[in-house]
Amino acid sequence: MKNAQNSAQIELTNRYLKSVNQIIEAADTYLLDINGTTIAASNWDSDKTFIGRNFAFRPYFQHALNKGSGQYFALGSTSGKRGFYYSFPVTYAAEKIGVVVVKTNITDIEKGWSSDKSYFVANDRNGVIFMSSNPKWLYKNLFTLSPSQAEQIRESRQYLDKQIDNLDFIQDHDGLNGELNKSHSVFFRDTYISAKKRTAVQPLEIRILTPKVWIFWQLFGYLIILSLIFALILMVWLLIRHRQIKQRQIAQIEHEALQKLEFQVMERTAELQMEIDEREKTELMLRQTQEELIQAAKLAVLGQMSASISHELNNPLAAIRSFAENGKRFLDKGQPERTIDNLSRISALTDRMAKISQQLKSLARKTASDELVDALIQPVIITSIELLKPQLRASQIKLDMQIDNESLQGRINLIQLEQVLINLITNAIDELEKREKRQISITLTEQGNAIQIHIDDTGHGLSTTKQSQLFAPFYTTKQHGLGLGLSISLQIMQAMGGDLTAEPSPLGGARFTITMPKTVTEDNKA
Repeated sequence: MKNAQNSAQIELTNRYLKSVNQIIEAADTYLLDINGTTIAASNWDSDKTFIGRNFAFRPYFQHALNKGSGQYFALGSTSGKRGFYYSFPVTYAAEKIGVVVVKTNITDIEKGWSSDKSYFVANDRNGVIFMSSNPKWLYKNLFTLSPSQAEQIRESRQYLDKQIDNLDFIQDHDGLNGELNKSHSVFFRDTYISAKKRTAVQPLEIRILTPKVWIFWQLFGYLIILSLIFALILMVWLLIRHRQIKQRQIAQIEHEALQKLEFQVMERTAELQMEIDEREKTELMLRQTQEELIQAAKLAVLGQMSASISHELNNPLAAIRSFAENGKRFLDKGQPERTIDNLSRISALTDRMAKISQQLKSLARKTASDELVDALIQPVIITSIELLKPQLRASQIKLDMQIDNESLQGRINLIQLEQVLINLITNAIDELEKREKRQISITLTEQGNAIQIHIDDTGHGLSTTKQSQLFAPFYTTKQHGLGLGLSISLQIMQAMGGDLTAEPSPLGGARFTITMPKTVTEDNKA
């Protein structure tokens, strides 16, 4: 600065300031002499260079010389751009010979303040806004300027010729809330929540102004969200409550229905028990009636056999009388051998009569329907034939008997099977009464696990209608018959686990087949 006329030195200083300016990313860096005239600048090669311009009127020049440094915001008198100025004195040999000034660009700072929810402002000590995220507020005064403040701003040309309007910002005593008097509508005023901070850089003051309307709507949005959440929670609670009530109601209904069902089941059980008791009584009566009918049928058979049996007994009795009288005469003649022979014949005749009596007694005896035993079938057939021999002889009927296996056993009721056989053979005898060819054939055979007895005759045979009604109760073709014999015989065989069927016979008459389960023995296993 001592060699301000040295052009080489000035050019070197200009280049140095430009280099420094680029490094610190400042807007401009320049050097003033003691009179405030620019002797070197970083924009020395620009059309709007500061070289030769005098800035002695700027407060930052006076502050640097008088106070050691200066900080100042203003519009550039040359560039017309906003800047924040830092100034420092240049000393040589303890003497201030000039001032170096650095101007920073505050536009980049404003870009970082951009927000759609709040406004950022920076104002000087007079309240004039020189930085703001709202461009409309630039160079506006937050508060009313005093005349001296307005004069000082004009003299320093801090804002050049800008019109400084008043925003009439009113803040409370603690500076947290503020209100702009300029309304954007007739209903709302620009009311803000204000927060401020005074920085270490004097006289910079930064404020954040958040519109109360935005806060209101934000709170309103939060309230809506909270209300929706509350409504949702309430709805869920009501649904859960409603579901619990419904579940309790359903449980109550189910409980009542269950109780009603249990009561109905108890009633129905009682009714069923009564029905069971009635059926058991009815079944008992039916069994008793059936047994009585069976007994009546046996007695009827005995009645039908009575004439033949009487003849069968009378002949031995007459023979016994004759043998007794002859024996007496043989004793009188002294012929004891002939007498002993007659007595032996009398003994044989009494045995025969006892056998007939025993068979009649067994047939007439009542037996329980479940009295089943494993027994040979052949003896039952022979016994039945023995009882009917007088009728067979009286009717001049030829009887053929064919036994395939004498060891066949079945689980049977002996008396009832004998009754069935007598009933079927008696029916065959009656059927052959007016037939020229009189023949009955009895065959004992086995079919797998069953025993079958075929009773064939040479009678009139069976028609289709007669065959279908044959086992119906009270159906008969006899003039004095009851129509119960075959029905009872069928029931007897079914009670023994067997069956009774009828079909045309190979002999030309009818065939009745008795079927019963076969008892497995060691003999018939082989």
